[in-house]
Amino acid sequence: MSVATAHVDIVAPAVPGAAPGTVVGAAEVLDRSNRRLGRVPLRAEISTPVEIPHEEQCLVHGWSPYLSVQPIVVTGGRTQQALLSARPANGKGSGGEESRRAANGWIRLWGREPDGQWTVRDPSDMATGGATAVSTPMGSPAILQIGGGRRRPVCTLVPEGSLFTLQPTEHRPQGPVEVRPVADSGFTLLESLRLGEWGWATVVERVWWDEPGVRGTPLFDLAVAYLACRRGNLERAGQWRQVAGNRHEDGPAWIDVLAVDAWLARRRGEWRDLASALARLADAGGTPLVAEGLDLLTAELARPPLEPRAPHPGEALRSVLTPYLRASLPSSLTSFTAAHPGVPQPRPPKRARPSESLPFRVERDTSATRIQWRVLSGPPVDSGAYAPVADRTLLPREPGLIISELGELSEWLIVEDEDPMVLWRLSRTLLDEGVATGVSIVPGRNAVAVALPGLQVRPAAALLADLLGQGRVRRLGLSVGGLRQELSVPDAAEAERILAVLLREGHRSSP
Repeated sequence: MSVATAHVDIVAPAVPGAAPGTVVGAAEVLDRSNRRLGRVPLRAEISTPVEIPHEEQCLVHGWSPYLSVQPIVVTGGRTQQALLSARPANGKGSGGEESRRAANGWIRLWGREPDGQWTVRDPSDMATGGATAVSTPMGSPAILQIGGGRRRPVCTLVPEGSLFTLQPTEHRPQGPVEVRPVADSGFTLLESLRLGEWGWATVVERVWWDEPGVRGTPLFDLAVAYLACRRGNLERAGQWRQVAGNRHEDGPAWIDVLAVDAWLARRRGEWRDLASALARLADAGGTPLVAEGLDLLTAELARPPLEPRAPHPGEALRSVLTPYLRASLPSSLTSFTAAHPGVPQPRPPKRARPSESLPFRVERDTSATRIQWRVLSGPPVDSGAYAPVADRTLLPREPGLIISELGELSEWLIVEDEDPMVLWRLSRTLLDEGVATGVSIVPGRNAVAVALPGLQVRPAAALLADLLGQGRVRRLGLSVGGLRQELSVPDAAEAERILAVLLREGHRSSP
């Protein structure tokens, strides 16, 4: 018996500076039993259709390295577009105040000359693009070096002709400042690999194989290659080498192409090709653009040689890469601490702002993330290397779930928690076990609204206490009308007592 379905367009959240079609993340649709109905890429300014059962309430949630995605509920046949947005920042707690602190320091642009030497570029080369972020010049590999304050200088390899912004380490304004692309499909895939998000990685990778027009950018091409290597998929890695490897042999990513060549030769048992690739890598005297390449070479070199009696072909390369490994930092792009790009150091000296550099200040605000370049001794300028980047735009939520449409607040139990997936599972359990007759996701808040008419207090209290007992949450915020209470003890009797008080007194304090 066929089930009637309805068409829903999933729209990606707004990512400042993302060109149309850029893959900024991935999303999946879950039905009321938490069965996955589909996974789709999130592409800037492009909606992706899915089919869901008619009249079925489903959760759409997603992942993006650029922002935290707010889950929403859609209903088959009633919802035409699932407009995803950024989750509101949570400024509560001791960490919230600290995360508002700004980070400042200096930034320098280094370029690699044909002879292999690194030289500092004139600061005017760090022009701003359409997203008013730092841009790198065309024609050669580049490094953005960040220092200043009490932090040690960090070098990050970046591809040519790309826009980058800065992301301070959360709660540590004097800690490392991460260099990341404004919006790049390849960075999205690399971050999913780095964070172990294999499901999302598969969705993003599929775009590259299905649409040849998206190929050609270094990060996206390399991310697909390294994903194949990580999976041990020799056939797919070889196919990538034939399709995309040649276009990067003479560019900034050529060391990464050699790393893939070495991996293929090792897995195929091609001893001479492996020795040749490792020798060329050693002669290059550098490291791959992508941190996955550095990890890949390290893993391959640690394995025994293919011929036990033959000299290990990777010894020369090992001596080149060891300083980078000792100074490396967790990042999708190869990053390491160093006062000079050619001399990686685990603990380079902290120094005052060097010549041929630009000062920066990154403003942090929990309500709207903004990055602003400005001269520290004066006001922001309108053009040049200092300008505001962008504010994150929160798209409207699904109109049918606005809190104002829930009627009198005294008729609803509001349950709040920081993890929206916990709330979704709770809402599904309440409905599936018949404990509640109506549950709605509250947009703009990490909360669900449970209809009080028909609510079975004792089973509901047991479910809330069970969440705490399983360690899924540390505390739950409960409110009815204007009365609020916190549940932090995994005790069903205590949860029932709190609920009884809220139900009895909540309507009296309703605004």
